[in-house]
Amino acid sequence: MTEYSDAQTANPVALLGLADTGRPETSRDRTRRLRSWRRLLQEIPLDERSFDDRFGLDGRAALIAALSAWCRGYRAESDERRTRLAGLFGFTGLLLVTLLSLAESEAQRSAAHAPAAPARQGRALTHDCADTCGALVTEPAVARAIAEAYRPDPPAGGRRSATAGEPAEQEWAAVEQEPLSFHRHGSTSLILRGVTSRAVHGNRLPFALKLIIYPFTKFPIIAHATREYAQRYGNPATGARHLVHVWASFDSWILMDFVAGKTLAETVNEERAREAAGGEESRSLRLDRLGDRGRRLFEALEELQTVARAGSSPGPSPDRFPGVHADLSPSNIIVSDVDGSFQLIDLGRNYLYTHTVTGTTGTDAAYIAPEVRAGDSEIGRADLYSVGQLLVLIGCGRTSTDGVVPDVFYMRAMLLARFVEDLVDADPGRRLLIFPAGAGPDFSFTELKNSFLAELEMTQAAERGADVLRVETGLRASRELLRPLAGDPGREWRLWRMRRQQSVRPAANRGLLANWLLAWSFVAAAVWAVTNTVVITWLLRDLNLGWGNRTVELVQHLTHDPTGLPVIDAWRRGDYHVPDWQANLPARIVGFSYALAAPKYYEIISSGLTPLVVGRRVGAMSWLALATEAVMRMMALLPCALVLAVTLVEPRWWPVNSAIGQVSLCLTNYMTLFFARTAIARSRRLGLSTVPADDSKITGLSSFAQWAPTSLFYAAAVLTIGVLLYTHVLEDTYVYALGAAATNIFVFYVIKTGIGGPMIRVVIVRSHLAAERVARASALPPPPPRP
Repeated sequence: MTEYSDAQTANPVALLGLADTGRPETSRDRTRRLRSWRRLLQEIPLDERSFDDRFGLDGRAALIAALSAWCRGYRAESDERRTRLAGLFGFTGLLLVTLLSLAESEAQRSAAHAPAAPARQGRALTHDCADTCGALVTEPAVARAIAEAYRPDPPAGGRRSATAGEPAEQEWAAVEQEPLSFHRHGSTSLILRGVTSRAVHGNRLPFALKLIIYPFTKFPIIAHATREYAQRYGNPATGARHLVHVWASFDSWILMDFVAGKTLAETVNEERAREAAGGEESRSLRLDRLGDRGRRLFEALEELQTVARAGSSPGPSPDRFPGVHADLSPSNIIVSDVDGSFQLIDLGRNYLYTHTVTGTTGTDAAYIAPEVRAGDSEIGRADLYSVGQLLVLIGCGRTSTDGVVPDVFYMRAMLLARFVEDLVDADPGRRLLIFPAGAGPDFSFTELKNSFLAELEMTQAAERGADVLRVETGLRASRELLRPLAGDPGREWRLWRMRRQQSVRPAANRGLLANWLLAWSFVAAAVWAVTNTVVITWLLRDLNLGWGNRTVELVQHLTHDPTGLPVIDAWRRGDYHVPDWQANLPARIVGFSYALAAPKYYEIISSGLTPLVVGRRVGAMSWLALATEAVMRMMALLPCALVLAVTLVEPRWWPVNSAIGQVSLCLTNYMTLFFARTAIARSRRLGLSTVPADDSKITGLSSFAQWAPTSLFYAAAVLTIGVLLYTHVLEDTYVYALGAAATNIFVFYVIKTGIGGPMIRVVIVRSHLAAERVARASALPPPPPRP
């Protein structure tokens, strides 16, 4: 159709049963016409390629353009011609809206596109809704065509269902009397909005009408789920704050309350766009948003669970209100404009994800549990998976496409990483291994919310109330070079104190291990402080400078020794003289470099972590954890002990003690790496999906794997040179001392642990959390054999 003359429009008018025969249309003629309309709409291919292969017509996009031009031109025709072509225009408008909706559905489900959320209100990914869909729906002729095509009498495909009767017809009749406006596109639907014709308590209630795009109604499972929707989800949700009240449903539509607001997908995308325009860091974790929206999400699911349990009856009932959303994605959560609360819509399976409908599933599929996508009947824990993925979206502003927790959680918020990991395991039986939220197989979102808020509160306490945690790499990580301990003792103290203060403590909090980690944190800090104080003090003594220490002066006065220190100076070997800066300077330089680099290494590798989370009943892995714990804690004491021995007893020992320190570092690297690889390998053998299947996708693993051979090479070199220096085979003491100090400060302190350390921290934390999950999963009884 390119023109509006009778000759141009005769064939489509006749095809659609709109020809003027000079007699009124009988009920039988009308039924026959509507069935042909529905059949025609249902047979439209779902994807563009199939459409083009079947019909040609220069492609679906060209047909949309041609129909759009014809509909725009129709409005400019005379009133007489518009009246005569109103029926044709009505169906053409419905066809155009259907084609546009299919194009938008395919775009939303395409992996090449961003999440299905318009950049601004009224605009879709493929077209301008305000100029096309919005304008067409308000046209009376198109509105009548939509009303006729979607009217529940007769239903598409034959005899009326026993469950679809007067309520659906009455509600539809009331909707037909009111003008509707276009609201938005869905993955398989288009959503219109309107208000009731009759006032309730003086107000006309707004409603939303979800129309299933007709080609999707040809799938019986989708039509059945839509028809039963009101019966299953309507009545129990009445009066609920977070569940949208459903009025009626039929094979091809659902009528429900209209909630003013944006979807969570739209909200997050708009925030991400604003932050990108403002130059804000994209790889960050927003604790403030996690606290606010995470709580709202749990409250909505609490209500879903409460309503389901209140309406449950003894014995299985396929019609009872389920306590599982099963399609919990950002597009199915509306953030209310009134109070910001989360409103859950579109409960029940989305059959796009079960391959009932061919084609791609879109980014929302990343939020749907694997058992739902697989079509399993047991989906009682499906929402746990969705909640974990939604928390990632809320905190990071983006989807975790590979199903694992992003690196920023492991780098800056280990407690939250542990919590989210416990939700997103692909195996529903391995969710809530760490955070049991109820007795037996059932779980409570109320208890889970309390655990989440407790972990969030501890994370904020550890980070001194920070709202935004950013990825510390490159130049940003270099800011931590001035803090050798990176604030670790204070962080562990705040965590320990918060655990004691919390009125609701998650069962996953490990009290004894928390005490253990706090004790070692203070031990490491004390050893660091003592070692650096001693090295600096003895350097000042070598230079014969006063250090203004009144305590030392008091001790000297009491012991009548104005130059020495009691007891401590007695430890010196006979040929060790103080002051003697020329003889002692190499030992002081090397000692200071080790006293600076060793605590930084300990903070990266061991701070807040312990392999002992494995427990005692995991066989060889428990013994490996014990050995790894021993070498990790050794590094809090041994390097500084070696420096103190050189400083207080014999400076000539520095080459040998340097070699001992490097051998210990090499042993720790190999043992820690072996434990990490073992934990990751055991996780994969057990099928834990929280660990990436490919080593290349584990941030920091390849870099940490290079630390071990590098430390082995350096240990061999230092051991060889140290022995030669100590036996006076080599005499260039200052050269080697300056070389060892430069390596410690610039290579180990600045480059490896300072700048590269945060990425190494990711794999260390991930492996320890994996080890804990391995221990819990190994204790589970074996699953029953499949029939």
